[in-house]
Amino acid sequence: MSPLRIFCVVMALAFLYATAVQYNDPDPYYWMPIYLIPAVISLLIFFGRGNSLKPVLLILALIYLAGTYYMWPAHWEGVALQHGMKTINIEEGRESLGLAIAGFTLVVYFLALNRHKHIIT
Repeated sequence: MSPLRIFCVVMALAFLYATAVQYNDPDPYYWMPIYLIPAVISLLIFFGRGNSLKPVLLILALIYLAGTYYMWPAHWEGVALQHGMKTINIEEGRESLGLAIAGFTLVVYFLALNRHKHIIT
């Protein structure tokens, strides 16, 4: 199995988990699709159906990375939940990092698919 396919499986599982834990979030109708989209893309690339997604990958990556910048907290307090959600900065920090992970994952896919014609074998 190629390194990209392994990466696809790992990221699909991570994004599916992130989607699942959003059910008790105050706004799951935003965050569930945000994590489900890269999960589906990961699976499509794993199964060799990603070549037609190249332009979409770049556009989505830019949107996710712009969201990272937009959601970045005014004051960084980390992402740990040692004593519950202390402040909005922790929530915004977690959301911005989730967007960053998704954005960078989509960049990796875009670069990998553009580097090789048939890297999924």
